This record gives sequence, structure tokens and C-alpha cells, in this order.
Amino acid sequence: MIKSRRKLWLFVGLFFSVIILLTLLVAPSRNQLMSGSTFGVAPDGYAAWYEFMQERNAPIERWQKSFKTLQQNYSDNSITLLRVYGKSAQFAVSKTEREWVKKGNTLVNLAFQGRVTEAPFSTSHETDFGAVKIETTRRNTDSFKAILKDDFGAIIWQEKQSEGKIIYVTTPYLAANAYKLSPGNYDFLANLLESSGGNKILVDEYIHGYKDKETQEIEETSNVFAYLLNTTLLIILIQGLVIVLILIFVYNNTLEKKKNLARATANNSQEYINALATILQNAQSREFIIKTIGEVEQLKLQKKLGLKVGKQDRESLVQAWTQQTKKTPIMLEKLLKMSTKKPSLNDIKLLEWMKQWKTIHQEINFQSSDYDNKQ
Repeated sequence: MIKSRRKLWLFVGLFFSVIILLTLLVAPSRNQLMSGSTFGVAPDGYAAWYEFMQERNAPIERWQKSFKTLQQNYSDNSITLLRVYGKSAQFAVSKTEREWVKKGNTLVNLAFQGRVTEAPFSTSHETDFGAVKIETTRRNTDSFKAILKDDFGAIIWQEKQSEGKIIYVTTPYLAANAYKLSPGNYDFLANLLESSGGNKILVDEYIHGYKDKETQEIEETSNVFAYLLNTTLLIILIQGLVIVLILIFVYNNTLEKKKNLARATANNSQEYINALATILQNAQSREFIIKTIGEVEQLKLQKKLGLKVGKQDRESLVQAWTQQTKKTPIMLEKLLKMSTKKPSLNDIKLLEWMKQWKTIHQEINFQSSDYDNKQ
């Protein structure tokens, strides 16, 4: 009796452990959310700059609603929207956002963008607002109007969109907390926003996961359905499998008690797992293993690259990985193709396949630690 209860609690603990693990895997890390946020007090946050803007009585406020709500609430078309994308974040200006800019608004994007050049990593540039310290080798060499540039290309540039404009900065750390002792950086970004012609400056905190109470109440409706719609099929299947295993164990345990058998209780869960393993082995179902593990590894890779959780096309994933690691994508392309084909792998090749996935993830970790050391 005591032994059966222990097994039941073991399965319950296993179930919740899987749920927590999947939640941590899918949910964005707190560090990633705080990077570039005006709520962030770490070196890559913008809390100090936001306080600086408030002290100079700038018409600035944090925006904690969706972009769609912004369009509905402000119809005077004189808004300057600042977006500071954190570490490893991927972004692209959508068609809807461009149409909004064309009406007379300004969109300012601070992110890792532009091409990697031979420029020194750390440079100082004299401006009307003091020396501006830049720490990135990225530059834009296209024919846009440069606001701040050097011999290697544009560091800050603007793209005219009818009555409005989009301003790009090659680094998300232009006025981060780390540059508090470089007043030129703070003044430069402040004047860049104030001279854009907008009556109000909004800092997008919604992209960092911050939502006001009203937005939270709206988005929390129909949580169960939203969860099912936004959660990948693989995660739902894994959770369902764990629940089924628990139900099988409870059912068998109850049935044996009713029969009051004298024989020892069989470990039904272990028998089920062994039987399933035997079936997969006899059926040579390595395809199932490759497909399942491949999808999990792809989700982990998307998470590390800062991509949205969900099904991503192969080209976007390869492009993001190559951009951040500066490595050839041959191995990654091969691994992604194997998940969609029906490869015939023996046990040795299967282990080698899993090691290759580990190498792909290590390249991301190496590049991240390398950049942090430079900071």
C-alpha cells in the first residue's frame, strides 16, 4: 500500500517536472526580456536613460500595449516610437508598421543590424552633443541618409517613408546603463528622438513582455484555448503522454486492489515503457526518434536565437544562426533536412547525429559569451 502511494506520487512529480521544464524551454528568459528595457537596471538596460529623459521633462512614456492598440489610440500621426531590441532579438518592420510611419510618424529601431565590417569594435565619434561611444563592428553601406557614420559606413541612418521616417541604429546599447558615464550617448539619443517632429515619445515595453493591467485582463481571457492555439503540437503530445501514463498506473493499481490478489503488484509503467521500446526497436522506428528529438532541438535553437516560438521555415532559422555565429550553415541545413526525410541510421550514426545538434547549440553559447566578454 505504502509502496503504491510512493509510485503514484513519483508519477505526479514527474508530470509537474515535465510541465515546468517545458515552460522554461518555451518562455523567454528574464534576462532577454530586461535587455533593452527601461525597467532594466543591468548594464544592457535603459532605466538610467529613461530617468534622464524624465529629468529633462521630455514628453516620454512607456508603452505597454500592442502596436494595434497604439494605432487605435493615437490618430494625430505625430508619434515617435522607440524600440530597443535586446540581445539576440530578431526584428523586421512589418507592412502595417510602414503604413503607420507613412502617415507622419517616426519609428526608431535600436538592434544588432547592418553588416559586420573591419571597423574597430570600440570607436568614439564627435557630435554636436558630445562624444558618442559606439561598441560594434556593424555598419550599413547602403545608400540611405546617414545620421552618424565613419569610413566603414553608417552607424545610424534614416529611411524616408512618405510623411514619416524609420531610423536605424546598429547597436541596441547606444544609451544603455553601461554608458551612463558617457553623457554624449544619452544626449545624442534624446535629441535624435526630440528632433523627429513627434509630439510624444513612446518607448515600446510591450516587446519586452510588459503589459498594463487593462492589456493583461484582455489577453488573459480564454486562457485554455489560447494555450492550445499557441502551444506547439509536440509539447501538447508530451504532456498528454505523461497524463496517460499516470492514468494507466492509477487504473491498474485500483483494479488489483479490488481483486485483492496475493501476488506482488506488477510495475505496469515499467512494463509499458519496456513494451513500447521493444515495439520501436522491432519496427526500426528510428524515424520517429529523429523526428521527435529533431523538433525539440529546433525549438531549443529558436529560443537561443531569440526567434518567436512556433513553426519556423528552414531558411529563417539557418539565416539567424549563420548571422549570429558567423559559421557555415552546412551542418545545420543537413540536420534540418534529416527531420523532414526518412533517414536510415544505425545506433552509432544516431549518436553522431545527436552530437552534431550539441555542436550547433554550442556555437550559439560560444558567440554569446564572447560578446559578453567584450562588453
